[in-house]
Amino acid sequence: MIVRNILLWINQNTLRLHDPKDKRKFKRSADEILSSKERTGCCDSATLFVALARAKNIPCMQIITLDKAWGEKVKDNERNFATDGHFFVGCYLRDTLGNAKWNLIDTDKKVQDVRDVDIRALSLESRNITKRLYAFAYTRDYSDIVLDGKRIDSIGKMTDIQKEAFLRCNYNDMHKDESMQK
Repeated sequence: MIVRNILLWINQNTLRLHDPKDKRKFKRSADEILSSKERTGCCDSATLFVALARAKNIPCMQIITLDKAWGEKVKDNERNFATDGHFFVGCYLRDTLGNAKWNLIDTDKKVQDVRDVDIRALSLESRNITKRLYAFAYTRDYSDIVLDGKRIDSIGKMTDIQKEAFLRCNYNDMHKDESMQK
C-alpha cells in the first residue's frame, strides 16, 4: 500500500508537464523535482518515486527502455534523432504471504486513486518489458549510466545512449517473446 500511496502523492503534489523540449529533462535530482513541483517526463517521475520509496526502505531500481521499432529505424539509419523509450521502476515488494519479488511500476502513469496503480510482476530474466519496449538498463539511478564516456544529462545524450544500447543489445533476446501482451 505504501507504493500506491507514494504514486498517488506524486500525482497530487506535482504537475506532469508535456514539453519534449524541456531543457531540464535528464538533469534533475529528486530534491530539484520536489522543489519545482514539476515532472518533465518519465525520467523525473521515476527519479522522484525511487527517492520517496527508498526513504521508506523499499528497494528500487530504475529501468530504462527503448522502443524496439525506433531501434530498428536507427539501425537502418532511417531516423537519426529524438529518443523513444520509457522509464519504469522495479520495486522489491513482499506479498501478503511474506514472499518477496520484483515488481514493475509505471511511475509516469496518471493515477487519481490508489486503485489506479498497476503493479505487475517483473521478470529480470527477460528484458522485454512490453511487446514494444526493451530494457537496456537496470540501474540505481539514470545518472549512473555512462556509455563510451557519455552520461545521460540531456535529451541528445539520452538518444545517443539509446542508439548505442540498441546496436549492442542481443537482437535475438529482444525478439524472442513476440507473443507478449501490450
